[in-house]
Amino acid sequence: MDRFGWFWECPNGEQCQYRHALPPGFVLKSQKKALEDAEKANQISLEEFLEVERHKLGPNLTPVTPESFTKWKRTRMDKKEAEQEALRRAKNAQNAAGKNTGMSGRDLFQYNPEWFEDEDDGDGTDDWDLNKYRREKEEEDLAREELRIAQLNVGDGEHQGDAEGSGGGQGLHKGID
Repeated sequence: MDRFGWFWECPNGEQCQYRHALPPGFVLKSQKKALEDAEKANQISLEEFLEVERHKLGPNLTPVTPESFTKWKRTRMDKKEAEQEALRRAKNAQNAAGKNTGMSGRDLFQYNPEWFEDEDDGDGTDDWDLNKYRREKEEEDLAREELRIAQLNVGDGEHQGDAEGSGGGQGLHKGID
């Protein structure tokens, strides 16, 4: 009854033309678990790794103190500013020679910010007010709706007063002058 299993043998015997084996690279579950355990045993912790790398650096290191850090930071910032100043001078020389074809928008703005200033007339006509737009749109929509209602009332043959609802209809307020 046990046709396939661990001790299965090919009915053709040793002369079988097929190779009865697992594909290359296939790992059984039991072997996979053993490999994972071996990898965990070989893996070092972060603290151990840092210690090993620190010892590789050697003994001639400068300890970091607040004073040494500020000195390093100051020299680094001075070097960065000098590089930016040299780049700025090179761009200004290029601009003075009339070779400003490859300038980006940011470069143009940094070169001459006056080119990008808005001309403000002081009348405020250039400003776009969203609340004002909404009010105007609501008024237009209301007028359009009132016109539509008035046309519906005229189409029915009945006139019930103003489209604005001012109470101009007949017989609504009897006895009031």
